Amino acid sequence: MTDVDTVKPRRRLSPRQRRYRFALGFAAVVGGIVGGWMVADQPKGGDYGPEVIFNGPLSASFAIGAALLWVLGLAISIAIYHRAIDDHEERAWLWAGLAGWYAFIIPAPVWWVLHRADLAPPADAMLLFVLSMVVNGIVWLWLKYR
Repeated sequence: MTDVDTVKPRRRLSPRQRRYRFALGFAAVVGGIVGGWMVADQPKGGDYGPEVIFNGPLSASFAIGAALLWVLGLAISIAIYHRAIDDHEERAWLWAGLAGWYAFIIPAPVWWVLHRADLAPPADAMLLFVLSMVVNGIVWLWLKYR
């Protein structure tokens, strides 16, 4: 018996699986382009800590380009993704989205009123966005792969 005899032939991906992988890959490429462009757009020799990444100044050309890429890229990716998912993943996606929404609507007004009373710094929209995306991702992974 040779090594060729022990190798199983790879199954071809169905059209649904190809759409699914394309949607996720396309979204990752869009995110990679925006992230790489953001790093390249930063002033040379500057500090690249979390404060700069989340709140540092951006050039107008980057802001406009990133906004357009984000909106158009994710709109395309989301449309393809929803055509490709099955009932199980749709349920995981819906519950994950709801959990992410709760992770935003609970702390946002709390932070806002605490800031109004000078008990907390101003609410940071990007930090709240990241929190909601992390919760969304954890719930989606748990429901999809449990």
